[in-house]
Amino acid sequence: MRTSTKSWGILFALTVIFLIGRLALYGIATDSVAANDTDTYLQCAQTELDPVLFFQCNRSATIPFLFRLLNPEGNYQITNMSEPFFGSESRLAVQPGTEKLVIFQTLLSMFSWVFFTLTFSGFLKHELPKIISAILIYGFALVPQIADWDSVLLSESLSFSFFILLITFLLHFIMNTIHRDGYFRIFLSIVGLLVSAIFWTFTRDTNSYLTAFIALVFLGFFFFSLINSRRYYGSMLMMSVLLIALFAYQQITFQRSQRWLLPFMNNMTGNVLPYPERVAFFEERGMPVNETLLAQTGSAEYNLMFDQQDFVAWAKVDGMKTYLSFLLDRPVWSMQQFYLSLDDFFSENIQPFFYGNAEQKPHWAVKPGNLLHPLSAAVVLIDLLLLIIVFSIRLKQRGRTAIAWWLFSLILIGGSVVLVVVSYFGEVRSIIRHVLGGVMPLRLSIWLVACILFDQVLEIPAEMPIITRLAGSQTPLISDKIE
Repeated sequence: MRTSTKSWGILFALTVIFLIGRLALYGIATDSVAANDTDTYLQCAQTELDPVLFFQCNRSATIPFLFRLLNPEGNYQITNMSEPFFGSESRLAVQPGTEKLVIFQTLLSMFSWVFFTLTFSGFLKHELPKIISAILIYGFALVPQIADWDSVLLSESLSFSFFILLITFLLHFIMNTIHRDGYFRIFLSIVGLLVSAIFWTFTRDTNSYLTAFIALVFLGFFFFSLINSRRYYGSMLMMSVLLIALFAYQQITFQRSQRWLLPFMNNMTGNVLPYPERVAFFEERGMPVNETLLAQTGSAEYNLMFDQQDFVAWAKVDGMKTYLSFLLDRPVWSMQQFYLSLDDFFSENIQPFFYGNAEQKPHWAVKPGNLLHPLSAAVVLIDLLLLIIVFSIRLKQRGRTAIAWWLFSLILIGGSVVLVVVSYFGEVRSIIRHVLGGVMPLRLSIWLVACILFDQVLEIPAEMPIITRLAGSQTPLISDKIE
């Protein structure tokens, strides 16, 4: 349920400032930089648009689909390659055939952040939190930590944009469903959420686990509400079923495509082959072992692992489930490895593929960006603390809005943690870039949940004692309570 506001003039002005600032600081550029993986997206773009084959290519379907849509002839030329892992950092340059994709990434990014900002601030009830949230979100999106990715021909820019669209429609859906704002609004939010979830899920394989997490939260909320308060949220159940079906289809095509094979090989060279006791675990489960295999190091893109035909044949059948068993067999080790890597996850917040001159990016904005995109793993603890506070307010204030904000915050923070965990254990190489899909939302969550809490504190009557106000009202507000 969106609230009326006196601050729409200010929000409109902030939106104009954001759009002008984005264009003035970065422009609608057509120059870009490619990476080692870019060519594989272009190859998949040439695959026949078959509902099965296109999704079973060696890259997730969204980016190849957009490549194909924006350049049907497929006359791409990758001429500007950057490989920061090998110390190669390129300069931005126009790459023939990619111009429309770069423009599309930029425009989609701008639209998604504006749409989300106006949606999020619109659901807040008080003017000051509305204005502060708009300033924080626009600032978060304007700095190079986000805007730079629009010039990189990889999955990050589109993944960020589709994630923002996803949580925008997610917020609409939750608010419309909890407040029962009419079947038409709920229907529109279902369509928007499902379409954004499809594009998001097929942008990167790990994204599908957030889709599954949302489905499980909706399913849990449906049964809890049905049992606890006899309230039937049929749209929650329907959305959960649709998202589970989407996740299942993604997993089936993912398995058949064997996109998981290269990351599996990299995990083996990094976490298993150098350690005899771990090799023994896999050997007991049928993995063929020889001296050549044990000598492999680095990424499977550059070593001889794919030449080990017996090993590859075993990996295609039993590799993934055996590696999962390996992680579950060593829960303490797995959690320890994740914990020890947390600082690395947050150690960078700027893309490493190009530096950019003064005309291509505002270098002065990197330092303000560091304030909005913190370089500290403390982000995780702060998010969890904020989530606990939102939950405590939800227990005290049993109104519909408090429930909706709790559900949104749980999905936002919990889902982001899931993304980081899956990305970390899914691929040992280029880990900082791979976990960024979860790290960016965790950084954003600090500012979003803080504004939610600010708005909820202002909702408590001023005449109440300050301790009671901070703890939350014992009774729901008359205008918001569940009947």
